[in-house]
Amino acid sequence: MSDLIEEKQTALERRWRKRSLWALLFLVPISLLSISYRDIDELIRYRDMLPVDVAAGETKRYGGSDWQFQGLRRVEGIRPGRLPAGSVPIIARFVVEIGDPDLQNLWLMCAIKLTDRAGRTWYPSSVPGIPSPQPGIETCSSTAFSGAQKGERRVIEENYLVPADVADELVPTLGMHSERPFYLRFTT
Repeated sequence: MSDLIEEKQTALERRWRKRSLWALLFLVPISLLSISYRDIDELIRYRDMLPVDVAAGETKRYGGSDWQFQGLRRVEGIRPGRLPAGSVPIIARFVVEIGDPDLQNLWLMCAIKLTDRAGRTWYPSSVPGIPSPQPGIETCSSTAFSGAQKGERRVIEENYLVPADVADELVPTLGMHSERPFYLRFTT
């Protein structure tokens, strides 16, 4: 009798063990997804992933304002020896008509970057020897905290130091936290 009870218990035990193993196939992925959901969401919110192409001269609404790319220009006349060998200072210029004046929230993490054909990216930097900008020219961050009003037009410039061999193929991109994962990619 005890052998019969023991056999039933082991059969019952095997059945529950199989059910548990099958349940793990569903529970583990669901658990991982629920645990990492915030991380995935945060990754998407902080990365420029989906480009929106903007043709040369075209104005595009982004971050509550209308952006127009004016061009990239090399800075000439910097005293030799001030820059690393093989590098070129570049200035990217935009004209922005302010739409929604809540720039501190809309332009949070505003990033104007330069990208080459290989996908390498350059961020704005302080470049020794570049003359100070003329009055009225701002950066993305300074404009966000300037108290700009709706309808105002602002000139935004960012400075970059890039390798000379890629200077002619650079494409500017613009990303902001309020618009991500979408970002603007301007054709030159």
